[in-house]
Amino acid sequence: MLICVPSTDDGELDAPVSGHFGRAPNYSLVETTTERVEVIDNDGQHHGGGGSPPQIVADTGADALVCGNLGQKAVERFDALDIEVYCGAEGTVRDAVAAFEAGDLDRATPDGSHCSGHGDGLGSHGDHEHGHAHGEGHDH
Repeated sequence: MLICVPSTDDGELDAPVSGHFGRAPNYSLVETTTERVEVIDNDGQHHGGGGSPPQIVADTGADALVCGNLGQKAVERFDALDIEVYCGAEGTVRDAVAAFEAGDLDRATPDGSHCSGHGDGLGSHGDHEHGHAHGEGHDH
């Protein structure tokens, strides 16, 4: 599976996950079976480019976006592009991939079960599909 993680620094597996999807300097594309990483520059609208970040991700062929949080409009856009969104990632790209594979992230859906009110740090969680309890340690 090809997942996309917004990242900083060099975008490799040990790079930090970016706290803001649209303003992330990079998108790290990780093939989960091989841990092969390809780093794509974010030349989207927040950086003076013309493309929308969700379309940039879709153009890579990614199956899922794994991020810290994401606003509802972006979640809806990814849903329209047939890309699943998982929130709650923190630490490094490697940590985000491990949390995704362990089922420890929240799946965002366009019906309102999304990651964040876009930048407020608060999560709006609907039904969870992975069954873990929320407690301390989650940054939403």
